[in-house]
Amino acid sequence: MAGLKWVDINNVEGIYRDPPRTSWILVSGKTVGAQNLAMGVNETHVGGQVPPHKHEKEEEVMFFLQGKGQFITEDQVIELKPGICVYNPPGAIHSIVNTGDEVLKFIWIYSPQLDSHRIKND
Repeated sequence: MAGLKWVDINNVEGIYRDPPRTSWILVSGKTVGAQNLAMGVNETHVGGQVPPHKHEKEEEVMFFLQGKGQFITEDQVIELKPGICVYNPPGAIHSIVNTGDEVLKFIWIYSPQLDSHRIKND
C-alpha cells in the first residue's frame, strides 16, 4: 500500500514537561506526513498533571490505559481509570491530574493536528 507508514514508540524520544509528564508524538505531519490528525501517548507522572488549557479549533480524544486520575473541566470532573475514553470539543478548558500512585497513561488524538505537529512550509 503506497504511503503506509509505521512508528515504533521505542524509537521515539519522549518530550518531558513540568508538571511532570512525558509525551511521545507518534503520528503527525512531522513524523509520518499525516495531513489531518496527530496521535501520541502521554504518561503523567505520580503527582503530575496536564495544566489547564484549551484548543481553539482541535477536537481531542483521550483513551486511558493505566493509572487513576481526574479529567477536570469548568463544570465537570471525570474520574479516570483504564478503559475510560474522553472526547473534548474545541474551545473547552480542561486539565488532567494524576491522583493515583502509578503513572497515568493515555493515548491522545487531535484533529486537526496542532500547528506544532505540522511541518512548517517557509
